[in-house]
Amino acid sequence: MVGFGAVAVLSLLALGAAAVAWVFGPWWWLLAGPLLAVAGLGVWDLLQRKHSVLRNYPVLGHLRYFLEDLRPELQQYFVERNFDGRPFDRDVRSIVYERAKGTDAEEPFGTERDVYADGYESLVHSMAPVAPPDEPPRIRIGGPDCAKPPTTWPCSTCPR
Repeated sequence: MVGFGAVAVLSLLALGAAAVAWVFGPWWWLLAGPLLAVAGLGVWDLLQRKHSVLRNYPVLGHLRYFLEDLRPELQQYFVERNFDGRPFDRDVRSIVYERAKGTDAEEPFGTERDVYADGYESLVHSMAPVAPPDEPPRIRIGGPDCAKPPTTWPCSTCPR
């Protein structure tokens, strides 16, 4: 009901502006023309049966659909970091674009990622690797107060 009232007020305003333009001169059509177009859009939205958003919120419903179409670009350029995208992040995508164009596709040394953050996974090389132990490590199950601890892992009787 609110949508109908808003379209009715908008239509009356557009018709009033058209009457003023008819009486006082052609410059008023710069105001009356857009108002008549928006009022016509509102009437169309009320009469159509395909989109309930447009029927319940005439004219303003188009803003919702416009922002829905604009969302991927806003997400890509203002929210997402260069290395967050899936399946390919912006860094990888820019290298692919540069290589496709035949321009320089070298990556500078360094990273934008926080390599010191908790949970960051990396492989670190070793200049002097440690020799493997003579015996494989064993896990003792049960504490010092345990009267009959189970066997340690890996068990010599267990199949391998």
